[in-house]
Amino acid sequence: MLIIIGEGPANDDIKYLEEGARQRGHLPLVVSWHELSVALDDRGPRLCAGGLPLAVDGIIHQMSTDALPGLTVLGAVEDGIAHLNSTAAVLRSADKFATHVRLAAYGVPTPDTAFCPGDRELRIFARAYGYPVVLKQPDGARGSEVALARGEDELIAKAESIRGRGRPLLVQRFVAEAAGRNHRVVVVGGRFVAAVEQTGRPGDFRSNGPGDVCRPVTLTDEEVAVVERTARAAGLDLMSADLLRGRGGPVILETNSFPAFGGFGHVDLRDPILDLIERKAAARRAGTGVPLAVPGRRPVPRKGLAPFVPPVPSAPTVSSVSSVPSATSAEGLPAAKASPAADVVRVPDGSLTSGKPPAGGKSPAGEESVTAPD
Repeated sequence: MLIIIGEGPANDDIKYLEEGARQRGHLPLVVSWHELSVALDDRGPRLCAGGLPLAVDGIIHQMSTDALPGLTVLGAVEDGIAHLNSTAAVLRSADKFATHVRLAAYGVPTPDTAFCPGDRELRIFARAYGYPVVLKQPDGARGSEVALARGEDELIAKAESIRGRGRPLLVQRFVAEAAGRNHRVVVVGGRFVAAVEQTGRPGDFRSNGPGDVCRPVTLTDEEVAVVERTARAAGLDLMSADLLRGRGGPVILETNSFPAFGGFGHVDLRDPILDLIERKAAARRAGTGVPLAVPGRRPVPRKGLAPFVPPVPSAPTVSSVSSVPSATSAEGLPAAKASPAADVVRVPDGSLTSGKPPAGGKSPAGEESVTAPD
């Protein structure tokens, strides 16, 4: 199993996920996208680390627009390797307006929003929505580059202050009844998992800025239905969404392709994530597709967690792609051909240092091949 991280070192969420994978008997390999490359020849694309081919059967990644080259690597191999969140779904999720367009097409309620190339359009739509209105960058995160404008002069001044990375901005109808509060919801495999209420600092209309406070919250049946429909519309296997409770019912503010685990201490988010990648890997080995929404158990509170029991040998488990026969991919495409066992060397400790290869076990550059642990 390969876990790909974005910019910077592995954070606490990745370390926590890695620990959970080890508890299930996997040997996860955590790698920065900077260490990955793709070799393309008549055998198709092959994932490499340090120039050496990797044989993996499952990928979980934390990449977004901060790691576009890493998404290019994933996009080259995602038809042949089970993974959570396609490159297309990740890129769309990072684009707030593209997300709103997609959700609206699937009947998911969202606040009225306009994509505005300049100040003239900002004024027009702000007047139409009625002040105050929300201004934001199309791809901002964590409440940064978001402002509340209460009048036209403030609208133009604040637009200029958050326009550092590009002129087009979004203007959005303000959901006043939800000011300073939203619900961060996690959905895995199309199923609602857990939710927390985020509350911002006093006087701050944002709920996900610095100093926010989280507490577990119960969603209504309607809200659960909306967030599950959101995940299906977004095409995200692993998703968090910001849900606001408006006067007319729940509305979705945005989606994120890798949820932060902070605030979700009441459940173990690793269980549904690892359950899903294991099911997708098993389906790929069996040559069958796996739907986005798969019936499965919901996570239980941590205080009630039972010790992990390894599956019996006959049960499908995630294993090296080197032992998997050629099959049809989960998307119905021919799966990437597995490397013969003689072409790779397993690394028990999960490092990228290769051992002595079998005879003929060479990379295209004549170097030793490496198998990422499952």
